[in-house]
Amino acid sequence: MIPQQFDHIFRTKLYSWTQFRSGYEDFFTPREIDLLSQSERSFDAGSRTIVLLAFENEYASLGGLSVVTRFLPAFLRQANEKVVFVTPYHTNHAAIKAARHKGKFSEELSVPFECGNDFRRLTCFRDTTAEIPSYFLSVEKQFVAEENPYSYSDPTNLLEDSLVFCIAVPFALARLGITRNVLFHANDWETAAIALSSKMSIVNHVLESAKTVLTLHNSYDAQLPKQVTSRYFSRLIPAATVLSAFIPLLNGPLTTVSTPFAHELRADPLQQGCFAAHLQDVFSRNPPIGIENGAFGDRDAAFSRTVIAKCESGDAAPLLSEKQRRYDSFWSRVTACGDGRVIGTLAPPGRGERVPVFFLSGRLDFLQKGFDVIFSAFQRLKRGSAKLFFSPNVGGLTDASGAQNADLDFFKDIALRCNGDITIWPFFVPHQEYKVLLRGASFLAMPSLYEPFGAATEGFGAGTPVVARATGGLWIQVAPTSAVYVPPFYGSLLQRVAAFDGASATGILYREKYPDALSEKEWQRIFSFPLAERSRSPLFEAMVEAAYGALETAVRLYAEERAYAGLVANGVRSLDSFQWSGAVAKYRQVYDSASRSVV
Repeated sequence: MIPQQFDHIFRTKLYSWTQFRSGYEDFFTPREIDLLSQSERSFDAGSRTIVLLAFENEYASLGGLSVVTRFLPAFLRQANEKVVFVTPYHTNHAAIKAARHKGKFSEELSVPFECGNDFRRLTCFRDTTAEIPSYFLSVEKQFVAEENPYSYSDPTNLLEDSLVFCIAVPFALARLGITRNVLFHANDWETAAIALSSKMSIVNHVLESAKTVLTLHNSYDAQLPKQVTSRYFSRLIPAATVLSAFIPLLNGPLTTVSTPFAHELRADPLQQGCFAAHLQDVFSRNPPIGIENGAFGDRDAAFSRTVIAKCESGDAAPLLSEKQRRYDSFWSRVTACGDGRVIGTLAPPGRGERVPVFFLSGRLDFLQKGFDVIFSAFQRLKRGSAKLFFSPNVGGLTDASGAQNADLDFFKDIALRCNGDITIWPFFVPHQEYKVLLRGASFLAMPSLYEPFGAATEGFGAGTPVVARATGGLWIQVAPTSAVYVPPFYGSLLQRVAAFDGASATGILYREKYPDALSEKEWQRIFSFPLAERSRSPLFEAMVEAAYGALETAVRLYAEERAYAGLVANGVRSLDSFQWSGAVAKYRQVYDSASRSVV
């Protein structure tokens, strides 16, 4: 399946979008609404400035959002949009400190501004190395998380960071001379409050004209305690969470990063009944629209077109030879690692043995990533038939002495039972080393419980096929080797999945069979159990069994060199379908819709 197959759904949702006045009436007086309406009518789309807002950036990140902020602004500028990127200056983050020390930031302004019932010092830095104007906002007492932008023990700290940032952005832009025809493109709940703060800045004559659109890269939300909101906003917030409060104030269609995930937000029992149950009302008024991301990763890491062309014409030897060299480099790095924090060991395959390595990485999120599913499935394989390399993102996994966090115990126990077949690196792996490991691995494993878009294209770019649970954006990215079960709640959305044939496969998709009507209750049970007890749920066991079948299929395919080479070649070639220019064209249509809207 390719993103273009969903173009008709995008157009239908875009053209049927309607702005509701009721969202404004919950926040503003009639006089203020009239003022906002006048401002919106004066908005000139031809002179707009897209102000992209994100809590992550290339220095301080945790997931895929930072990748989007690297690609999207550049391609928007190529499409002749005027673009500015604004993000928090995460004061205590090591990479931010290092960049400041290297002179990458210049101070643009430092002024007091009123926020949270007192005056704060707002400092705006500009990244002198960025091609797109990129501003990093520092506010006294805020953005002090260390390991990543979200690493607070108290969620109220992150909420206050979010609100302060959204209040500071219009104030900073005004002093940078950006006051008219500002179209804020917010990303995730952390920047969603700009939908309110930008309008308040118009009422208070800080900005002249501004509108807001929002993209959700996941379904995370945050509570809005009245004692917090009353400190930062001079009006009642008529909702209990950030997204339910501010989505009604958007000036354009709500977007998310894949069409299947947009559908899942309103239909999947996991989202509808667990994570986004409280958002169903606002989703009904502003239905999410999917806009697929372009390819993640470094395309240069993939095989040359000459090697791919030879493989497609029947000569797989050059591709297999190059992949073997990368495989050998993987083993050289793994066997040379002497870090005492490593859990478990990988025993190299014997001479002449063809043993696949499954590569697993990402933040240790037990509500999304499904790492426990793949570990549970992997231990059912015949010992020695495959290897598993796991690199969980750092974030409280070790203390200063190197002692492991208890969250790793589940994985450690299985690694010890599978001695020689599993290794866990619970620490930061430098980018270049990460590339070597991913390029050398046989398969990238993505057992996500849900995945808005996912980084399967990163695997393809590294010349590594993907084994994934069929969900969200992975439905689109991975062309399966065989037919995949499609849960009934998808309706006709994924009817073309069955059209894939083995010749076009880029990896292995699996999906457990479990009744939709029972799923919501079972998801709730799964999340109520400790990791070691999740197997008590029949839904969890169904996922493990499906994942085990996919791993066995991968082991068999890896033994068939010609078939495996075909997966690699198809994966590299599939990247042509995931162009950022296509995503930008759709975002620009959303911007046009927002530019025309008037309350």
